[in-house]
Amino acid sequence: MPSLSLQQYLFKELKKRIPKHSSIELELRRILDKDLIEVLDIINFQKELSLNDAKKICDEYGIYLDQIMSFEAKVIPFRFNAIDYNLHSLQEYFHAILAELRKVNNWGPRQLIYAANDIPVFSLFQFPDLAAFKLYFWAKAYYNLPSFKNRQFSIYEIDKINLLLGEQAWRQYLKMPSIEIWSSEIVSHVLKQIFHAFKHNYFKNNEEAIHICEQVKLLLDHIEQQAETGRKHHPNNYPPIKENYQLFFNEVAITHNTLHFSSEDTDVTFILQNALNYLVTDNMAFCLKSRAWLENLMSNSTQISAQNDLLRKNFFNQLRDNVEFVQLEILKEIRNL
Repeated sequence: MPSLSLQQYLFKELKKRIPKHSSIELELRRILDKDLIEVLDIINFQKELSLNDAKKICDEYGIYLDQIMSFEAKVIPFRFNAIDYNLHSLQEYFHAILAELRKVNNWGPRQLIYAANDIPVFSLFQFPDLAAFKLYFWAKAYYNLPSFKNRQFSIYEIDKINLLLGEQAWRQYLKMPSIEIWSSEIVSHVLKQIFHAFKHNYFKNNEEAIHICEQVKLLLDHIEQQAETGRKHHPNNYPPIKENYQLFFNEVAITHNTLHFSSEDTDVTFILQNALNYLVTDNMAFCLKSRAWLENLMSNSTQISAQNDLLRKNFFNQLRDNVEFVQLEILKEIRNL
């Protein structure tokens, strides 16, 4: 049975996770199926929590017992959400993403720091044709899903369910204040994917490769507008009154996508792996080190949102030039076919 000190720490972790509209008393009565008097005795440490009940609480809220046992643990527990090599798992993946974002948005005041080595996935889904291409490419080239083996891409044959789930994800993303750190390599992945798809006959109509390049430029225009105003919004909506977006430029290529969500008393770190798979932990030691790394990255970067207008303009012009170069190369090859 856990000692009272561990029980106290468990309740501290639990309080970070319960919805704002609930209470620890209500949650324990629901999870443990106990009456109020017994729950109050447990909360007030007049009764020890059984190991079985501790496990129920941990399972319900994704708390790891080894995390409770040792703050300085060298083995860090992560949850792993991965594509399971079937089309249906894409929908399961987005349902999991939505659940994570909704959980964060229940924290109250919170912030996201996103070190990006690829265009942030939430922004992609504000441009459905581009998002559909990225999903198609990941499914076909990275995960080799059987249903994509002989399928070509067309904007007229898009999976509406996945795009709807993606839309729900970016709506959650727009609710939270964000800091993003980009490098000049931010569009290199998507441009290589578009050109590879064109060269290997992935497009049902080659002209759609040009269209997807145009979508990338529209996305860049939109992010530049967000950076200029310091406010996140959907391309078809007006920016909010309150500033909620900061963009930093880092001269060195960012090696991997890291997302760190934080509030007054909660931290969670996500590490994206193999395109769509991700690892997530709220281990305090790991989150503190991740936060320190991100803050150091920011200190060695230049803010280009709501300031440094010339640098911001040059940065986005360079990115658009990169897109146009690939676009022209594709046009030349189409004309030679």
